[in-house]
Amino acid sequence: MGRQYDRKPYLYTEIDGNTARQLEEQEFYVPDDRRAEEVRRSRRNREKALQMSPAYVMFLTMACVAVLAVCVNYLKVQASIRTRITNIEEMEANLEELRDINEATQSRIAVASDIHQIYKTATEELGMVYPDDSQVIYYDRTESEYVQQYEDIPRE
Repeated sequence: MGRQYDRKPYLYTEIDGNTARQLEEQEFYVPDDRRAEEVRRSRRNREKALQMSPAYVMFLTMACVAVLAVCVNYLKVQASIRTRITNIEEMEANLEELRDINEATQSRIAVASDIHQIYKTATEELGMVYPDDSQVIYYDRTESEYVQQYEDIPRE
């Protein structure tokens, strides 16, 4: 296709060196048959663009539904992840609190049941002593796993 012309006048400059010397106004006209052909062609293209086949409309509809389903699924997964993260954070805070309570309880038990402190209190304040070998009796009990308080201890 050749150059396209329209009916507007254009100003052309003649350049001589690095300055513009003269301004000339020239008009170019497009022949009517070329112009009419271009108008018809553009009108046909517009009409084709506006027409959509039912299959294409169905394809676009299905594509939109698929994209919408993916977006909804994504939002559900994201909400589920946020809920789980919040739940994990709450559980971690609860675990930390339980660890603190456990450490405090262990330190209280350790202070209360210090072996050296018990030995010192028993020997110095209460006057207790370790038993001699003749005072210790060892026996095996096979009938049950515990000893009743008032039962006779065998001599063997």
